[in-house]
This record gives sequence, structure tokens and C-alpha cells, in this order.
Amino acid sequence: MKKFQFKLQSLLKYKRHLEQVAKQEMAKTVADIQTCEQRITGLQKDRISATDQLESQVEKGMGAGQFNRYTEFITALDQSIILERNKKNELEKILDDKREALKQRTIEKKSLERLREKQAREYTHEMIREEQKSLDEIASLKTAREVNNEHI
Repeated sequence: MKKFQFKLQSLLKYKRHLEQVAKQEMAKTVADIQTCEQRITGLQKDRISATDQLESQVEKGMGAGQFNRYTEFITALDQSIILERNKKNELEKILDDKREALKQRTIEKKSLERLREKQAREYTHEMIREEQKSLDEIASLKTAREVNNEHI
């Protein structure tokens, strides 16, 4: 019995590759979002620290120039936090797109895999049917010979 050959095997292999690439792209985007969240957390900690230092310095007494530098630094941190949050929102939208692309690639791959499985089942069924037909012929010939030998 010859081995089953799926005629679209190269296409299935390509679809599996595309799915893997989509998974990697999605994982990279997730990592980018986590990195962005870490930067936001770090900036927020820096802001809290700078605000605490400013309050401490104000209680001790500080010059106007130093006060302005602290407030400018805190304002710059606020702007950085806003920019990072915007970047995170954009990355989350990209993640949604990549998730949808992965879903589509998976559907395409699974449909080809189902087709392959169906054709393999049909092939196996046909081979079993042909084998049974051959066995029936052999049995018929054997019976015919036995009957023929009995008449002689």
C-alpha cells in the first residue's frame, strides 16, 4: 500500500510558518507593552521621589532657581508619562491587530489541516476497500479452484 500524499502539504507548511511568524510578532508587541508599562512605572516613581524632595527642600527653604528646576523636572516627567501612556495605547491597538492576524492565520492553517485529515481518512478508507476487494478475489479464486478440483 502506497503512502498517503497530501497535495497541498507545501501550502500547509507555509500556513504553519505564517502562523508562527504571527505568534512571534504578537509576542514582541506584548513585550513592547510590558517595557512601556515598566517605563511608566519608573517615571511615576521618579515623579513621586522628585515631589517628595521638592517638599522636603521647600520646608528647609530653597532658592527660586532651584524651585523652578524641580518644577520643570516634575513637569518634564509628567510629559514623559503622558507620552509613554500614548505609546502604550498605540501598542495596545497594534496588539489587537496582531491578535486578529494571528486568529486569521490559525483559522487558515486549521482549515488546511482538517482538509488533510479528511483526505487521509478517505485515502485510508479507499485502501482498506481495495484491500478487501483483493482479499475477496483471492478467496473467490481459492473457492473456485477447490470446487474445480472436487469435480475432477
